[in-house]
Amino acid sequence: MLTTLFYISMISGGILVAMLLLSLVSGLDLDIDFGDGDDGGGIIKPTLVFFSVGAYIVRGFLMAESNPMLALAAGIISGGIAVFILSLVLKWILSQQENVNWSKSDALYKKGKTYLKIPAEGYGLIQVEINGVIREFKAKTNDASDIPTGTEIQVEKIDGEEVIVTAIIN
Repeated sequence: MLTTLFYISMISGGILVAMLLLSLVSGLDLDIDFGDGDDGGGIIKPTLVFFSVGAYIVRGFLMAESNPMLALAAGIISGGIAVFILSLVLKWILSQQENVNWSKSDALYKKGKTYLKIPAEGYGLIQVEINGVIREFKAKTNDASDIPTGTEIQVEKIDGEEVIVTAIIN
């Protein structure tokens, strides 16, 4: 019985560690998710944690020549606690991800600089930082004068493929 519990604990723990390393290093998620899958809520990893920790605790209690029912209860409780702790850790790890998706509307009301002069009745280019990355947009202005290269601007409106900007006068 002790040998069987040892193998259950080691095999399920080894598979769990391999799956977690694959998830963290390569982004490969081999778990079966229920719902939208964005909260780390699968069924394979929690099951492996439950059996790995539970079998290890039951084995420890039985080696200490304790009551088998007490050993089983301790294994079930400790397995449940380990699953709860794993779910908290995985949710925290997933909450640390950065959002790399962006859209043109993210530039609205942001400040930037002109990259190519914006004539009063034409188009130029601006640069605006969105999510830590400098993005370029085709821009025009409603002002009656040109906006020279290097001028600080603010995006006021999005008009199809272009953005409408105004110069910030210091």
